[in-house]
Amino acid sequence: MDITAIIQSFSTEGSKLFKAYLRSKNRRSDTKNLTLYNLIRKGTPLKDIDILLYGSPNRNAYHALSKRLQDSLIDFIATQNFENETSDDMQVFKWILAARILYEQDLHKPAQKLLKKATQKAKDLDLHTALIESYHTQFQYSHLHPEVDLQELTQAAQLNQQRFIQQEQLNMAYAHIKRILIFDEHLLKKGIQKTVEEILAAFHIEINETFTFKSLYQLLEIINTAAHLDHNFGEALPFITHTYNLIKKKENVQEKQRFYHIQVLYFMANAHFRVRDFAQATHYLSLMNTEMNAENGKWESRFRENLLLINSFVLNYSGTSSLAITAIDNHISTSTKKVDPDVLLAQVVFLTQQGEHKAALSMLNKFKHTDSWYEERLGIDWMIKRDLLSLIIYYELEYIDLVHSQLRSFKRKYKKIILSEVRLERFIKVFSQIFNDPTIVKESNFRESVMNQFTVASLKNEDIFMVSFFAWIKATLDNTKLYETTLALL
Repeated sequence: MDITAIIQSFSTEGSKLFKAYLRSKNRRSDTKNLTLYNLIRKGTPLKDIDILLYGSPNRNAYHALSKRLQDSLIDFIATQNFENETSDDMQVFKWILAARILYEQDLHKPAQKLLKKATQKAKDLDLHTALIESYHTQFQYSHLHPEVDLQELTQAAQLNQQRFIQQEQLNMAYAHIKRILIFDEHLLKKGIQKTVEEILAAFHIEINETFTFKSLYQLLEIINTAAHLDHNFGEALPFITHTYNLIKKKENVQEKQRFYHIQVLYFMANAHFRVRDFAQATHYLSLMNTEMNAENGKWESRFRENLLLINSFVLNYSGTSSLAITAIDNHISTSTKKVDPDVLLAQVVFLTQQGEHKAALSMLNKFKHTDSWYEERLGIDWMIKRDLLSLIIYYELEYIDLVHSQLRSFKRKYKKIILSEVRLERFIKVFSQIFNDPTIVKESNFRESVMNQFTVASLKNEDIFMVSFFAWIKATLDNTKLYETTLALL
């Protein structure tokens, strides 16, 4: 196990907690586990650590110490997550365990009372695994409670089993779909939406009100990802809306469910923004903000940037770009953490649309990680948007060599995707023609050919981000301002 990666992943607070945990375990003052931890935390090369620890090469002692530190890391992570796991979840299992112990001590009434309490809480939270354990215990001791309707208990247990199986089928389908979305580069040709529907059908998954908050969230995450890759939120919206309507029927959102509920509201806001329904997007953002601030704002910091991102997009594409730019500027200047790359890229878009190309380039230069880092965390679609924006900004700033280099790199890096994605291929072809011969924009045949591709009618159902890139071509041909041209095409 690579303990270096684990140690480096700790936040400052997490590191302090782990060191305190180590000190509490150490019975001797000369234990070197804390020293080893500090060395690794500082990034000391592993080949030198045994000498720093013992004064001379001693790989055997180092490996033994490293193994003990690894065990402590595992114990700490498990303990911390067990303690931080949703208290309601753990409480249910504790009640079930306590009920079993009380039964073993012949304390039947308090045991039954505690088991009923656990069962009701598990139902409220859709904890099917806990319910299986609860019903198992109730059947085991049912002979002690002749007043219990065994038939009714059996039906309840069987219904829970069905829902448990349903949830597991969804988990399996979810895994298959995520695998395809990540690794199948030919999906764009087949159609992601259709693929998702086929997999759900293969696992006999029918969307209904019996699904849990988590399951419905998983479904929306899948369909949202599919629509994002396929640039087709219009086709996905009926599915998304149907799933959300099932969620709305679930009353009394519990603390455990609120995380998923907020995620769902984010998906709804994003989907409606992408189909240019800004009023509905704003409505869901308002609901999202309310949920974020529930429970004394427990989830506010976790979802702050998600809310900011969609809200700034809505402001920008509603004609109030200055408010969008100011909102992100304020967030960047006040944030104590690294700003989400999605938020930074949104600001690049807004500044580019306003003709603030040097400011946009400055923002673009904030992306310091490698391409593989961004692709792994944000996906290839994000990479393509960033690189297209780079092309446009370099062109507008007349950085000819950079445009040439970036264009050649873009065509090489995304060759397969360009061949399979008509819209991307079309944009790159026109951009290349304009770059290679800027005077071509005055030729009537070229202008007519391009204008026929990018009419308001042809872009009516197009994804809003694709429209934004096509708007740059139209603005270049017409010598108009990009922002006004973009709004006119929506």
